[in-house]
Amino acid sequence: MTSDKSMTMPPRWAESLLRMLLSPADRDSVSGDLLEEYRESVVPALGDRANGWYLRQVAGYVLRKAALWGGLVGAILVTRYLLDTLAPVRYTPGVVHPRSAIMSYALMATFALGSGLQAWRSGHVGSGVLVAFATATFGGALSAVGTAACLAMWHDPGTMSAVQTSGGLAEALWGVPLLLVPIGLITGAMGAIAGRLANAIVHRTLREASQ
Repeated sequence: MTSDKSMTMPPRWAESLLRMLLSPADRDSVSGDLLEEYRESVVPALGDRANGWYLRQVAGYVLRKAALWGGLVGAILVTRYLLDTLAPVRYTPGVVHPRSAIMSYALMATFALGSGLQAWRSGHVGSGVLVAFATATFGGALSAVGTAACLAMWHDPGTMSAVQTSGGLAEALWGVPLLLVPIGLITGAMGAIAGRLANAIVHRTLREASQ
């Protein structure tokens, strides 16, 4: 039984995903500790459901990596909704309003910074792109929930008129959150590439300086 337990492995793709997210210093220790717990405690207790447990741990780790950036994305979008409804401005078709430009730049900066730092720490571009995707998904969900909460508090005729003028409820509740995914992936990929290149340059410089 000990031999069988020692050979038990979680889904290889999930373990590879976890290792990709970790920094080189933590890669073996964190993934090894999780694997040991999976084999020694979870498999005997859960049997065929052990893989589900392992996947939840990996998903939780991804969420923790993206929580800060997703929170910022949600806050940016809810703030924009509040400004458009409580302090509305006139939008001209075909003309980018400064409020829209500021929101767009803030979102792109958040995606790029989050994915860039993740790629810097882990040394993997894919790690940064994954965090960008998780950031877009989590941030979009927070935005939809926050917008719905604001709508529950302020839904007088004047506010509803301002909502329609700024794009409508459909755009606020699911249009923009869905649009975050391609925006996050594209901007996040650029940030991840920059972070990975910076990581390579710094480490190469340090190696050369130590020789």
